Amino acid sequence: MSIKLSRTTNTAGIINSLWQTPSVSRIDVAAKLGLDKSTVTKTVNHLLDIGMILEQPQMITGKGGRPKVSLVFNPEFGVLIGVDVNSDTLKVSVVNLLGQVVYHDMLPIDTQAPIDKAMLDALVPCVDAIQKLFPRVLAIGIGMPGIIDPDTSQLHVSHALSVRSPIIFAPQFKRLFPFPVFLDNDANCGAWGELMQQRSLPYDHFLYVLLSTHHARELYHRLGIGVGVVLNRQLFYGENYMAGQFNSQEFMRGAEPTPSVIIEEFSALAVNICSLMSVRRIVIGGNGLSFGSELAASLRKHSDSLSGSLIIKPNIEFSLLGPQAAAMGAASMAWQKLLTPELKLAESLSLPQNGNLSI
Repeated sequence: MSIKLSRTTNTAGIINSLWQTPSVSRIDVAAKLGLDKSTVTKTVNHLLDIGMILEQPQMITGKGGRPKVSLVFNPEFGVLIGVDVNSDTLKVSVVNLLGQVVYHDMLPIDTQAPIDKAMLDALVPCVDAIQKLFPRVLAIGIGMPGIIDPDTSQLHVSHALSVRSPIIFAPQFKRLFPFPVFLDNDANCGAWGELMQQRSLPYDHFLYVLLSTHHARELYHRLGIGVGVVLNRQLFYGENYMAGQFNSQEFMRGAEPTPSVIIEEFSALAVNICSLMSVRRIVIGGNGLSFGSELAASLRKHSDSLSGSLIIKPNIEFSLLGPQAAAMGAASMAWQKLLTPELKLAESLSLPQNGNLSI
């Protein structure tokens, strides 16, 4: 038996509103979306009937009046799997609909095999084990370093993973997994995770900086910097999905720059981009945070050097997600992809594998 999600024009917007504003009421959703209360009530009642959301009466202050009823996602309804692909390991996080990590694992992969085979050989048994713990998997999100077309799940090139020719993952995903699978660049996934963490706050524009240390496949250690660019709360991909790709010019000239040289070069560029684009936040995360304090200091130095009354000087922050940023962000990315206007969440819930739930 499968669960049917009402696929009306407003369903995706209403679910998104509930997601972005935890503990919101029907009246608040109607006002925010400009919909009749009856329209919102009909959709909300359906979401309550299928168990996706729960009602949560709030305490009232003073005398008299009825308690306001807030709507929250049911953490037992289903989970999302987030995967962070590195050259020699997979980081896997399982996230519920409250954005909480309920399971985490790190899996070694075969560094001698092509990355698509190595990743899937490790991931398939891991997903099978997760399905035994969590009966309803809504989607999988996968983040990996490189230039990626998220619309076709195609990895064009990745120096960190030694990929020189395109790999199209979509057919393999469809063959191996019964639920939707989404692929994106790992820094973009970190930005998706930050959007998840800060979804109720008015942070519309920011740069998410993913620090990493790549190894194994090309037999050297060096600092990797990738950037997720968020404008108007949307990921900006740029021409040919190249937005956020940073290559040290020293490295491109054939030198082997130290991490400090790379950090200085990147910091000057990032601060000037933020000033030009009126972006007030830079968030640092990833698994290379041994370089985080040096990067933060360099960013602040370049920011302080800017002059002018109208110059934007970005605030420098560290992500609360830490080393799990890309994996958690990949899960968040998958959830947001399910809630686009075509509402792929309806397809996921209609799968026979997702029909029964034990709470």
